Amino acid sequence: MTKSEYINKRIELLFKSVYVKIALALMVISYFYNLPALKYSAIGENELRLYDITGLVILFIVFNNLKLFRVYIKSKSYFKYMHTFILWAGFSLIFNLIFSLYKARPLWFVQTCLYYYHLIVFFYTAILMAMYLRKRSNYKTAASLVLILAIAEGLLVFAQHAGLVPFLWNDVYKMSYGGFLSGALGPNKINLGMNMLFSFVFATGLLLQPQLKINKILNISALLISFATIGVSGSRTTYLALIVFICYLFVLRTRKFFGLSLIISLGVIVAFFLNLELIETITTTIENRVVNKVSDPRLLTGQNLDVGELYEDLGSGRKQLSIRYLYYLLENPLIIPLGIGLNNRLLIQFSAHNIYLSLINEVGLVGLFFYFKWISNYLFLKFGRAKSLKSVLNGLIVAMLVTLFFGEHLYIYRSLFTILGYFLLITVMLIAPRYYFLNARKK
Repeated sequence: MTKSEYINKRIELLFKSVYVKIALALMVISYFYNLPALKYSAIGENELRLYDITGLVILFIVFNNLKLFRVYIKSKSYFKYMHTFILWAGFSLIFNLIFSLYKARPLWFVQTCLYYYHLIVFFYTAILMAMYLRKRSNYKTAASLVLILAIAEGLLVFAQHAGLVPFLWNDVYKMSYGGFLSGALGPNKINLGMNMLFSFVFATGLLLQPQLKINKILNISALLISFATIGVSGSRTTYLALIVFICYLFVLRTRKFFGLSLIISLGVIVAFFLNLELIETITTTIENRVVNKVSDPRLLTGQNLDVGELYEDLGSGRKQLSIRYLYYLLENPLIIPLGIGLNNRLLIQFSAHNIYLSLINEVGLVGLFFYFKWISNYLFLKFGRAKSLKSVLNGLIVAMLVTLFFGEHLYIYRSLFTILGYFLLITVMLIAPRYYFLNARKK
């Protein structure tokens, strides 16, 4: 029996269990529903979310099928490289424990273990989805679920802006995030922004690769709603990611880009024709979050392009944070090779809002190398005839590589909730169809 035959046979047996499919579906839903599923009092007010609870089932599935998961991880470079990073991050927990005890803050280590648990659960959920999608008939079901959830999330946010639905988080979150309306997603702007960006990218990939035969109305609805929701998110990091993604598509897939532009343009025209209040909300948000923050209006017109000044105006102090982080690392060179532990900010007390600097502090240059090897590996995957999906995936990865200089959205900090999990899910769903076309040609 070949390795491929072994994998296919084991996967077929795995998904005969209904609870496996239910657990996978609940994890996907949890990426759009970050509200507490269960509250308890252990150390103050604590909350468990849907992915916390369902994640235990995912790990149970992995434990019962450990050999299959090991073989599958080794067979996919993007899983293999991320697995290496996860193992190194797990090893670095030793450093975190030492510092937590030294600083008399043992709960910091406990909290970090919860974040590491999320990292593992998101990783294995992506693998489970990849296994599920080996059967082409399953793809339409999974894709439709993601599109429906994206539409529902966007409509929920629109309903909140219309005053039909209140702020859904507790008063602590309301105070911390100014009552930002994010539907059922975490109340940090980056959660809504990145979730909708990934949804927009996925819908774009499905639209540009029509052989997948996903319902066009559902697809276009998700594309337009996620695009509009990005506008109301107010996340400047997401705005930049969207610009990078669109520019990449324009250069690499110019003809198909114009088709995409036409659909978006028609959506905007219809919204203006119907005099939707949503247009005014998006315009006001962008003005407040971008235009009014720029000290020199000529920076936005290109007449006086100064990237440094633009970064200073729109970075919300990120430039100063990065500079302070650089000085901190230079003053503590022993940290640089191996880091001081996953999620360990006990020495500097803040994150760099730059994943590359934060990783050097936490998991060192070794961890940064593993992380970069994982995320850059997506750019070198072979897609055969699925060229549009390849372009869309590459555009997403380039957008992430750029914006990670200004954030840590593909990581596991508390305020990021399920961004990393949803990113891994979308990459899997963009990659899976390449095998369908390959198998079809063989037949």
